[in-house]
Parts: sequence; structure tokens; C-alpha cells
Amino acid sequence: MSARPALPRSAPTHAALTAPSPDPSSRARTRVAVVGAGFIADFHLEILRGVPGVEVVCVCDLDRGRAELAAAKWGIAHAAGSIAELAELKIEVAHVLVPPNLHVRVTRELLEAGIGAFVEKPLALSSAEARALGELARERGLVLGVNHNALHHPAFAAVLARLGAGEIGRVEHVRVCLSVPLRQLDAGDFSHWMFRTPRNIVFEQAPHPFAQVREILGPVVSARTALLSTRELQPGQLFHDRWLVAAVAERGTAEVYLAFGQDFTRSTIEILGTDGSLEADLFHDQYAGETKTQWLEFWNSFLAGWRRGGSLRRTARRTLFDYFKLTLGLGPRADAFFAGMRASIRAFHAALRAGAPPPVSAESGAQVLDWCEAAAAEVSDHETTAAELFTDAPPREGEVCVLGGTGFIGRRVVARLLAAGRPVTAAVRRAHSLPPFVLDAARDGRLRLVRASLEDRASLDAAVRGCAVVIQLATGGGNSWATVERAMVGGSVATAEACLEHGVGRYVYVSSSSALYLGADAGPSVRDAVGPDPRPAARALYARGKVAAEEALMRLYRERGLPLVIVRPAVVLGEGTALQHSGLGLWVRDNHCVGWGRGDTPLPLVLVDDVADALVRAALHPGSDLDGKGLNLAADTGLSAARVVEELRRATGRALVFHPRSLAFSQALEIGKWIVKKVGRRPGAEFPSWRDLKSRALVPRIAGDTAREVLGWQPVEETERFLDLAVRVHAPRPRSRTAED
Repeated sequence: MSARPALPRSAPTHAALTAPSPDPSSRARTRVAVVGAGFIADFHLEILRGVPGVEVVCVCDLDRGRAELAAAKWGIAHAAGSIAELAELKIEVAHVLVPPNLHVRVTRELLEAGIGAFVEKPLALSSAEARALGELARERGLVLGVNHNALHHPAFAAVLARLGAGEIGRVEHVRVCLSVPLRQLDAGDFSHWMFRTPRNIVFEQAPHPFAQVREILGPVVSARTALLSTRELQPGQLFHDRWLVAAVAERGTAEVYLAFGQDFTRSTIEILGTDGSLEADLFHDQYAGETKTQWLEFWNSFLAGWRRGGSLRRTARRTLFDYFKLTLGLGPRADAFFAGMRASIRAFHAALRAGAPPPVSAESGAQVLDWCEAAAAEVSDHETTAAELFTDAPPREGEVCVLGGTGFIGRRVVARLLAAGRPVTAAVRRAHSLPPFVLDAARDGRLRLVRASLEDRASLDAAVRGCAVVIQLATGGGNSWATVERAMVGGSVATAEACLEHGVGRYVYVSSSSALYLGADAGPSVRDAVGPDPRPAARALYARGKVAAEEALMRLYRERGLPLVIVRPAVVLGEGTALQHSGLGLWVRDNHCVGWGRGDTPLPLVLVDDVADALVRAALHPGSDLDGKGLNLAADTGLSAARVVEELRRATGRALVFHPRSLAFSQALEIGKWIVKKVGRRPGAEFPSWRDLKSRALVPRIAGDTAREVLGWQPVEETERFLDLAVRVHAPRPRSRTAED
């Protein structure tokens, strides 16, 4: 690192986190819209309905149907599919909740339409773009704020207040540890924008700690980064999972450790001053500190530990007390993430209504991006994209269209079809991070790459038109029945209708064994002829959606002659699946699995490659003897949930623990939770389904006779070989050398 410059130091000011109290009578209610109806929108919408002086008028999303669902859920009058519609509704400020790579485009469009913006972090993907947006907002006389909610994290805010009071003297150094899991890595979803270039992960995850470091130390002056380890997600797609950043800032120095896709979560910040230290555990929402005393060293050491322990106990009790107050309906939601979001959103709107600058301005957001850029300065920003490989060329004779062709099962289906010499259409939603063999096949003409979505009928028509067979692996889903019904059920029906319209010879719908009822009272075995659960309303959303989709498709088979084959894979394991598979039990932590029962009965497991083999056989099977039939896919391995978790423990070296628990006890616990929620008047509290819990135990043997007898399907069933291919593949591999090595 270069020599540290002699910079003037001063105590950090924290006025940026404090907004003036608004006068509710000073102006009419602020007309607000949210742009982007994804995951984070629910948090904003829940908080906004409790913000004084704010009226949420509209939900806007490019997918108007998704906007309509969100608007209906939160009782909002309007839904829109474009920014132009917001101007017509006289929106004053919009919350920008789209993916980070769209922040600049959407924010610029809002500002040019005369609408202020409150943008989720990061404001942009470069400090130059952030400052350009700030200049545009100033020219138009519009507000532009950034939601750096980590600045309002309760533990961080408490530490910041003590720092501002001069408790530890002048700040010298800040040390950060951010070690977090990434569900996208576990699921093998490498198409997310944070994996598209090696440096994107910093702009996705690091703005939180860098915003906090900037608040304490000010702008970055210089930084050096050591890449501690690197993974190759796919050939040519590098992911740096551990970073160490050493930096000089305007008011001190910093050391930031960033670790992504880790098994143990740790999020801490430690502030070292001339006269003491402060520390916050942001994951557990706890904080403590240490200062000098006038006592002898032995007593000073005792007091340091005693006071630190006392502070941690007090904050731990507060967290527990807040949880019980919320559960019993005696207090508001107070978990750290939600509390930080609420404080950030409230502060922005309070400042807006008071005519004050936003708590986190465009320049502040740009300075956070300066930190991100300094950390990632020597890391490649090259983005590999397959956009140029998409085509509207017609399919060839006998072509097989695979919807969801780049997923866990889908990529294996595509590979087998290509190996068999069949022309293939891979219908995908996104162009990024496609498997290399798919890119190669698209380049040499063996594969037709098209964009399609279950919620876009026109794209489905274009994908299946002229194809001989369609295999639907795309699922669709959601966290409410309305979204599941629209995506999973409606999308499957739309695909089937497109197949009928364009004369597709066979439609293979990939359902799931969760559509079956698999409780102990279902009998010793469940055969192919047994249809889906006749009581879907008593099942969880995913199972209910699969049942509804199967029933809707079977109606099309009976009434309109849809050439339908339904395939129901059981618990699918293999390289690329999540370690914490829900078929094994309820993972209350990523290393603690509570069984759906005692966990000592054989599970209906199946290797992912065997599922792909069965799907290809079903797709290419001659004749119509499979039409209207359901094919169950399960292997007889003799492996129980407890045994699989134990084998995972041995293979990974993780402290994985399987906890047997009777279904009756689990149901009693669920009923207890339900009672507490009802007492606390928690919305959406539904009585726990005993039928759904019993079905999760997967007690009956799932017989897959049709696949074996008609298709000649022979899954891997020898125990040790199955463990090698499906379980032991999770063993850690030696880390590759970093680019600097």
C-alpha cells in the first residue's frame, strides 16, 4: 500500500442520519409509487403504509401482471407497466426497486419525467453514473436519495451514537468482517447479475459495509485488495469468493474482509479509537465496547470483560423481548433488517416533507461507490453474454424444445438430446451464464437459443412453433396462491395451448412427487396410476400448484386431445443441487436438519442424471401409449434421511446434524406457533395442515413401473454408487489459485 498521506482529521459528523421532524399539516400527502414488484417491494410497501404523510398510489413493473398482483395484495389503487403512466398519476417520488443493473436507466427516466427517486443501494454501478444522476436531479429540482439502510441498522446506530459522543476518542481504524451464504450459489443459479463479472459481487453485497465505513471514516483515499480465493462456477466464469481490502480514508484506515457463499454467517464492525473500541455484531444485533479506566491492569481487564458481557447480555435480552412482543401482538416488528429499512425510509420521507436534503444524497451514494470501485479496481469487469446467440430462426424437423433448459435438470436433458443427435431448442429467460456446452451448440447450429417465459404467451408461441416435442421444466412459483396460480398453473396451461395450436406431437410436463399424497396412510406404495392428491387445498403452495397444473393439463388431454405425458420426479439429488434439500427434512439452520419424522425409513431418492435420462426417453418414445399417463421417477436405494445427512457430514466435513422428531410433536409445535400468531393478530396465520406434514414424511414407496417397463429406464440404485454420484459430490474441492498468483 502507498504511504498514508497526512490528512486533516476530525470527528465524523452523523447529521446525515438525522432528518428534521416533519409538520404533517404543512403539505398534502406525498404521492408515491414503487417501481419494481420483486422481493424487496414487499418490505417497502409494508413500511410505507405506516409512514406519516405518504400515499402509495401505484405499483409499477415492466410485467404489468406482477404489478397488479402486488397492488391487489397491498390495497393500492393503480398498477402500471411503464414510467410514462406514473407521470399521468402525478407521482411525486418513486422507490426504485429494480435490479441494480437497471437503476441508472430507470432513475434517469423518472427524473426526466419530473419524478423524484429513492433508489435501493447501490445508486448505480459506477460513481460517475451516480454523480451524473445527482446532477440531473439538481438541474430538474428533484429529490434523489439512496436507501443505504445499513446505516440505520439498530446495532450500528447505537455504536455510531456512542462514537459521536466521544466515548472512544479519535477514530484510528475500522475493521469489518462480512461472511455470508449465497442461496444462488447453493442452487447453481449462476445467471444472477452478481456473477456476470468477477467484480459485480462487490457492488451487490459490499455497499452495506462500505456505507458504514464511509460514514465513520469519510471518502476513500486509496485501497489495495488481496483476492484470497477464487472459484470457477463454470468453465471461464470466475467468482472471487474471499476478498481482503486494506484502505486509507479521509479520517482513518480500514480493513474489510468480504467472504461470499460461506457456510457460517458473520457480520461485524469494530472501531478502534485512541481511547477505546466499539464493536457491533450486525447479524445478531448486539453491540459492546471497551474504554480505559483509572484502575490497575488486573482490575481494568476484569472490568473490560464484565462490561462487554453485560452489554451483550442486555442487547440479547432486548432482541428476545422484541421478538416476543411482536409475536404476541404487543409491539411492532423489530428485527434488525426490517428496523433499518423502516428507519431509512422514514428518514427519507421526513426530510422530503420538511424540504431538507435526503439523509443519503446522490453524492453520498457516489462516495460509497468510490469505495466499491477502489476495492475492485484490479478485478476484471468483462461480462460474458450470449445475447448475440439468440435467434428467431425456425426449428428443424424433429426438434425438441426444452423450457427451462439451463436449470439443474434441464441442462442435463439438453446435453443428452444433443448427444443423441437431436436438434434442440433451449428456451430460457436470461442470456447470462449459460453453460458452455449450450453456447458451443448455439454457435455451431446444433441448438436454437430463444427467450421465453411462462408468463409471456407470445414468447411461448415463438418457442414451440414448429417443434415436434416440448419438455416443460420451467416451474414458476411465488409466495401466494395468486402468484402460484398465475405462473405455475397459468404458465403451464399457456404452454399446452401453444402446443395444441402449433401441432406439437408430445408435451412432457415435469411435475413433482409433491403432487402426490405420500403420508403413511397412503399405503405401502404409490403407483403411477394413482393421481395427484385429491385434497390439494390441504397442501403447501408448491404442492397445491403442481396438483392444479396437472388437473388443468389433464382436462386439455381429455377435452382437446393434448398429447400429454406427466413426469413426477421424487427427491432429486446430484451435483449442483442444494446441500439443504427439503426432501430430507426441515433445515432450521444450514447445518441442522429436523426430520419429517424419525428419518429412518427409505426415501424415494433419484439421481438427477437418471431423471434427465427418463425425460429424454419419454420425449422420444414412439407411439401414443404414454399419452395421458403419469410417470413416477424414484430409485430404491434404501437410504434414509438420517443416513444421507450423515453421509453429507462425512463428505463435507461440516457439523451437520439430523434431529429425529415425531410428526405429532412437529404438528403440536406448529399449532403452538399458530396460537401465538392468532393471539398476536398476525396477518395470514393459517392453521397448520396435518395432511401436508404427513405427506412430507415420504413414507410409501414410489413405484415407477411405467418408466421401467415401457421406457426401459434403469436408475442407479446400488447404495454406494448412488452415494458417490449424488451425495459425496458435495465434498469440498481444492481451491484454485487466484489470478494474482
